[in-house]
Amino acid sequence: MKCKRCGAEIIRIGTMGGPVVCWASPITYWRVRGKHARELYTPNGETVHGDMTGDLQKAVGIGYLPHTCHQLPVIFKGRDSWSRPVYEDPSGRLLVDVDPRKDRKPDICTKQGNTFDGEPCDPVEGDFDFIPCRDTW
Repeated sequence: MKCKRCGAEIIRIGTMGGPVVCWASPITYWRVRGKHARELYTPNGETVHGDMTGDLQKAVGIGYLPHTCHQLPVIFKGRDSWSRPVYEDPSGRLLVDVDPRKDRKPDICTKQGNTFDGEPCDPVEGDFDFIPCRDTW
């Protein structure tokens, strides 16, 4: 199903408090409570808090991020061969911050061929929710 406001792929998850609208792509999470923990919903409607980065062998499950029309969540995946931070959006698209200086706003582009070390390609406009945080120089 698509969001009527922004057109993003979404799903509805039934919880004890009623349905919650989430991004359609599942996210692997590690159960923690700390400054980088985010609220997620499991497929059966349970609310969990988890970190979305870590060793894949130690992941505890999959969850869904609540959908926000005006903020695109992007998960930090590492730095490419030019030491630029690479993120992944809910659709699996890889994005790179080509000017990750602290005093500048993010300059986000897609990656050529959607490969981790691909060249920056098309600019992406929007308001980003960096998970766990924006990686800057």
